[in-house]
Amino acid sequence: MSTITVRRAVPVDRAALARLLSDMQAHYRSPDPPGGADEMARLLTRQGAHLPFALLAAHQGEPVGLATLNPVLYGGAYQWALFLKDLYVAEKSRGLGVGRALLVTMARIAVDENYCRIDWTTDAANTGAQRLYDGLGVPRQAKHFYRLVGETLKKFAGR
Repeated sequence: MSTITVRRAVPVDRAALARLLSDMQAHYRSPDPPGGADEMARLLTRQGAHLPFALLAAHQGEPVGLATLNPVLYGGAYQWALFLKDLYVAEKSRGLGVGRALLVTMARIAVDENYCRIDWTTDAANTGAQRLYDGLGVPRQAKHFYRLVGETLKKFAGR
């Protein structure tokens, strides 16, 4: 029987979290600047209210997945919400229920800590993630996503 555990990452988890963050960057072919994953792991394991945090999933004791969450003050309800920035499961552990376990844990945290909702996006081409979310019955939203970044951001800012 496979055992999947999920818990909030703490400082002692920084090395394992950094490895998974680097794996995720490689998987998505994103830049991974030297020391970037270590710094991100440090930021995600700080203690305090309404700080970004990570969940760490393990299969039979081995770290195999993560979720990074950012608290956001949601003006529509005057409450805190969570934004799921990343959910990543190592390729060798996909199909074991790790993604579902991460999502269930974040839902429990949201309820227990009085967050009013959890929002996230997927890239249009990430059909694996979409299958996971659709298969779990998570409703899709009819919203458009906008982003200002790089030169577009500078141009918009008049810089």
